[in-house]
Amino acid sequence: MKAIRLFMAIFLIWGLASSCEKTKDIQFVRVAGITMDELGMSKSIVRMTLAYYNPNNYKLQLKDADFDLFIDDRPVGHSLQDSMIYIPAKDTFYFPVKLEINMANVFQNAFTAFSNKEVTIKATGKCKVGKGGIYLPFPIKCETKQALNFF
Repeated sequence: MKAIRLFMAIFLIWGLASSCEKTKDIQFVRVAGITMDELGMSKSIVRMTLAYYNPNNYKLQLKDADFDLFIDDRPVGHSLQDSMIYIPAKDTFYFPVKLEINMANVFQNAFTAFSNKEVTIKATGKCKVGKGGIYLPFPIKCETKQALNFF
């Protein structure tokens, strides 16, 4: 009887240890689409769809995303998402973003954008990622270079 209990304890410890694989970071893939909702002189609203890849073997949920957008290290906008995003396992998912753009900062960056062949777009912030009602803070850090082909 003691041998069975010992075997069960070893099996349980092995099972728990093997299920605690380190979670891999969600990977930014691309900007899948951009549409302009409102265009104003002081503030504009832009909707973007961002594609991400989940390299983990399990589904996740993302909520409460709060991040700032920078173009060439200058702040241009802010986004606050309170909707739940369901993330499939080992698959690409799409994250809809409503972004408030500060047009004063965009106008300040316009000359630099026209003079460069590409700009660096960076988003930094935080969100909560989890499953089964348990959510942990997760940093948002993505950066990409975007070619500008105006002419």
